[in-house]
Amino acid sequence: MSLINPKTPKHREETTVSAAEVERYLRQHPDFFENQLDLLKILKIPHPCGEAVSLVTRQISLLRDSNRQLESQLNDILQIARDNDALHQRIHQLTLTLLDATTLEDALGGLTWSLHEYFQADFVTIKIIQPAIESPIAGLCVTPSDAELALFASTLDSGSPYCGKPDHSQAKYLFGGSASNVLSHALIPLQHAGFKGLLAIGSRDGNRFRAGMGLHFLGQLGEVVAARFASLLAGRT
Repeated sequence: MSLINPKTPKHREETTVSAAEVERYLRQHPDFFENQLDLLKILKIPHPCGEAVSLVTRQISLLRDSNRQLESQLNDILQIARDNDALHQRIHQLTLTLLDATTLEDALGGLTWSLHEYFQADFVTIKIIQPAIESPIAGLCVTPSDAELALFASTLDSGSPYCGKPDHSQAKYLFGGSASNVLSHALIPLQHAGFKGLLAIGSRDGNRFRAGMGLHFLGQLGEVVAARFASLLAGRT
């Protein structure tokens, strides 16, 4: 009887797969683990804190962080939307007040009241440059040649609102005895159909009107005020 030696199994060549190849494969097949649930049970990845957590746990953690960030962004967007809606409502109320006015003096009083009531303005000043009119309101009208208008030349020439901290000369000219209390102000040029003027809103809060802040609302406000004043002056005898 002969002894038959068992066949020696053939050795398979070992194939080395790099981490980059594994990563590339998983990126190309993100659903790979859907059919490898048992593998998910044992798969571990290092945690930044040094602990080992399952891939599923880590993914859930990342998703929760992402959801929290998205929720925070959504809340910010909603708050901005609510603020804008409230702002438009206040502009609407101010516009109605101006439309109700039948004289320039009534419109000036309504504007000042509305800015205090709806926008919490601390100080309000209006200067009419053109046309030349007579008014019982002291200091309301100035001539285009008024030397102190040079303090606001850049704003008047640009036609765009300006926000920031007033220098002493500007505050003194606009707000008189209250100048020292004005820590920030908004300058709004008024121009419409031959009417030209300047609306100044002062605040005791140095951060209320900041350089670089959005000026869209102030531009709209200036357009509404200038249009209504021009309309009232056009029918003035």
